[in-house]
Amino acid sequence: MNLGKLNEKCPKCGCKDKTLKRDLDSEFHAHAKTGSLTCSKCGYVFVSKDDEEQDKKKDKTGTD
Repeated sequence: MNLGKLNEKCPKCGCKDKTLKRDLDSEFHAHAKTGSLTCSKCGYVFVSKDDEEQDKKKDKTGTD
């Protein structure tokens, strides 16, 4: 995840508060995958799990 997104204002409502949802590993509970980064006020989705998976695929293939 791009940490710069944590400081961005929400384009929908202007709020800077966000909620980071993570999926914990069921076996170890110490490892987690980013689920989504959403605006705490209006629910706008900055980054979702699907976005992260697409970025990983692009990195592997080298395409944009």
